Amino acid sequence: MASTLNPLFFRLSSVLCDNICEKDVMMKWFWYCLKNYATWDCRGHRREYACFNVTLLAIPLLVELFLPLEYAVRLIPVWLILGVLFLVPVVCSHIRRLHDLNWSGWWVILILLLAQVPLGNLLFTLTLSLLPGTSGLNRFGAPPR
Repeated sequence: MASTLNPLFFRLSSVLCDNICEKDVMMKWFWYCLKNYATWDCRGHRREYACFNVTLLAIPLLVELFLPLEYAVRLIPVWLILGVLFLVPVVCSHIRRLHDLNWSGWWVILILLLAQVPLGNLLFTLTLSLLPGTSGLNRFGAPPR
């Protein structure tokens, strides 16, 4: 199973990184989101949003793909702790991205509910990553740089 997923994963991540997140700035946006982890009252660029979420998805996925099953199972508590630690930065990045689309931040509740459905959160995150933000000023401020 892992051997069939690896080429597919690398092709998809390569396409996403080449089209949305240039490789040299991907970690810059990841650290930007972590530094501004509790900022939700502004707008977030889709590149910021996509790079942050792709990085958060890729790290555990790559670790789990290359580890034997008995080690991967032992990492479940680690992923749960990291999930709690990254909850605020992830929610705030969702809210900033929703603000760029001129949507209320309360839509993040739908994202959190979709996280309970297999692939629901992934589909919503991909949709938010690909939708262009509103041009010009909106009710949440100026467009992100």
